[in-house]
Amino acid sequence: MTSPGHDEKPIFEAEEAPPTAWEQIVSALRPRRLSGPVHPKAPRPQGTRNVLIAIGKSLVGAIGGVLFMLGVLGVSMSVLLAVALVATKIQNLSMGISWVVAPASIVIFGVLGAIGYVMLRAIGMFTRTKR
Repeated sequence: MTSPGHDEKPIFEAEEAPPTAWEQIVSALRPRRLSGPVHPKAPRPQGTRNVLIAIGKSLVGAIGGVLFMLGVLGVSMSVLLAVALVATKIQNLSMGISWVVAPASIVIFGVLGAIGYVMLRAIGMFTRTKR
């Protein structure tokens, strides 16, 4: 016994047409949902007090980010300066820079980076991973 008209759904999965190339590309580029639970977004701050707190957090985050990046870049440049001082000392040359500058620079920029990290950690930018 046949039914009139064309069935919309195939009876067996084997009768389904394979996805087209375009469907495969779209599904590959579409963002996937995380396997974990979805956390709802925090409500937007309302009222003067909450808005001022949000502005303060933003300022602390901005200052902390600048200090952290300054520390990272400063320490890396200080390490390069120390390598250059060692290389010129090995060759019996002089750069005209005292050797005390490199360790002092590393310490100063390291402290700046640590302060920036603590500020970013205080607003929740860096959090420990839960196991």
